[in-house]
Amino acid sequence: MAEGELKRALGFWPTWAMCLGLVSCSTTLMMLSMGFGDLGAGFTGTHLLALAYIILVCLAFSELATMYPKASSLELFTSKAFGRLAGITVGLWYGFKDVFGFPAESTICGIILGHFFPQVPWWGWAILVLTIFMIVNMLGIVVAGYAQLAMLIFMVGSYLAIGVIALVLGKPNWDYLSQTFFSPPASSLYPGTPAGFPSVAVLMLMGVWLFIGMEVAAPLAEEIKNPARTIPLAMTTSMVTLFAVEQFTGLSWAATVPREVLLSEPYHVGVAEYLLRLTGGVWFALVSLMATGTTINSVMAGATRVLYGMSREGYLPKVFGWLHPRFRTPWGSLGILYALMVIIIVSAATFLGVEAPFKLALCCSFVFTVIYLIMFVNVVALRIKRPQDPRPFKMGGPFKAPILAIIGAIATLLILIYTVAPPYGSVDVLIYGGTYSIALLIVAAAIYYVKARKLSSESEGLTP
Repeated sequence: MAEGELKRALGFWPTWAMCLGLVSCSTTLMMLSMGFGDLGAGFTGTHLLALAYIILVCLAFSELATMYPKASSLELFTSKAFGRLAGITVGLWYGFKDVFGFPAESTICGIILGHFFPQVPWWGWAILVLTIFMIVNMLGIVVAGYAQLAMLIFMVGSYLAIGVIALVLGKPNWDYLSQTFFSPPASSLYPGTPAGFPSVAVLMLMGVWLFIGMEVAAPLAEEIKNPARTIPLAMTTSMVTLFAVEQFTGLSWAATVPREVLLSEPYHVGVAEYLLRLTGGVWFALVSLMATGTTINSVMAGATRVLYGMSREGYLPKVFGWLHPRFRTPWGSLGILYALMVIIIVSAATFLGVEAPFKLALCCSFVFTVIYLIMFVNVVALRIKRPQDPRPFKMGGPFKAPILAIIGAIATLLILIYTVAPPYGSVDVLIYGGTYSIALLIVAAAIYYVKARKLSSESEGLTP
C-alpha cells in the first residue's frame, strides 16, 4: 500500500452496518415516537414518501461515489460539476454538519441518562461516549465497521422486541390505526396545519431524518471492496430494512401507547417504561446509548474522511490529512473533530434547553436535504459536462437526461419549501440552517481565494 493511502478493507456487511448505524440514532427513536404520536398511523404516509425520496438519494450517491471513489467524495463530486468554490462549500457543509446533529444526540442522551442518573450531568456522559467511539475509529475502519454491526444486531432486535411486547402486553387499538392511516389528524407539532395530506407533508423533514446518514458509504469509498456493487446495494437495502423495522415498531407504539407518552420526554424510553416499568426504561436507555454510540462511530468515520480528502487535495491544512502509520486512519481529522464536538457538547449544556434535540435534529435534516439537492444537480451536470467519465453504476435515465435525478431535485425543493416556509413550515429551522450554510459558504470563499486559487486550474481536470 502506498504511503498516504487508506486501507481498502470494508465488505458488504460492515458497509451496510455503517450506513444503518448513522441512521439508527437516539434522535431517530425520538422522531419515531413523536411522528407516530402526532399523526398515529398517518405518519406511515410521511415515512413512505421519505423512503421513496431517500432511495433516489441512494441512487444519486451510488453513481457519484462509484465514478469518483475518493475520501473527499461530496467535495470532489461538486468540484467536478461546478468548480472548486462549490466543492469546498459542500465539503465544509458535510464535514461540519454535526454542529446540529451531535448536540441533538447529546441532549436526548443526556435527558435519558439524567432520568436514571441525575448525579452526573448529561454532557459528562456524552463526552465519555464520544471518547470511546473516537478511539474505536482511531483503531481502524474494519474495527469500526464490525463494532457497528454488533451493536446494530442488538439495537434492531430491541426495536422488534419492544414492538412485539407492545402488541402482546398492550391493548392494540386497531380502529385508531385504521382511522389515522386513512384520515391523518392535524399536526400538533406544527400548529395550524390542516388535517390530512398537509400534516403528512409538513412532517417530511422528520421523515427524512429517519433515513439520513446512509451516504456515509460515499466518503468511505476508498476503503470499500468492490464499491460499484457494495455501495448501492448496502445503501438501498439498509434503508429498506430500516423502514420495515421502524414501521413495525412505530405502528405498535401508536396502537398501544397513549399519545401523550409518545409526545413527551423521554420519548422512546418513556414508551418502554410505560410497557415494562423500570425494566423497560433501563433496557431502552441502553438501546439509546448504543444508538448514540453508532451515530458517533459513523459520523467520525464519514465526516473525517471528507476532511482528510479535502486536506489531501490542498483545501485544508495538512494536519487534517495526517494518517496514523500503523492503523492508516485519519487521526488528524479525528482529533480536530473530537475537540470541536467537546466544545459543542459543553456549549449545548450551557445554552440549549429540553427542546434542543427536536429543533437541532430538524436543522441538521435541513442541511442534509440541501446537500442532497446539490448531489442530484451534480448527477445532471456531470452527465452533460463529463459524459466520458466511467460510470460503474448508473442512476438511470438516458445518458444526458437523468430523469430520476431531476425528479429527486424537484422533490427536494418541494420538501424544503413546504417544511420551512410559511404558512405551515418551521421558519426558525430555515433561519438556523440558512445561517449555518451561509457562514460556511463565506469560509469556503476565504479558503478558495487564499488557498485553492494558488493551485493550477488544470489540477485533476477540475473546472476553475
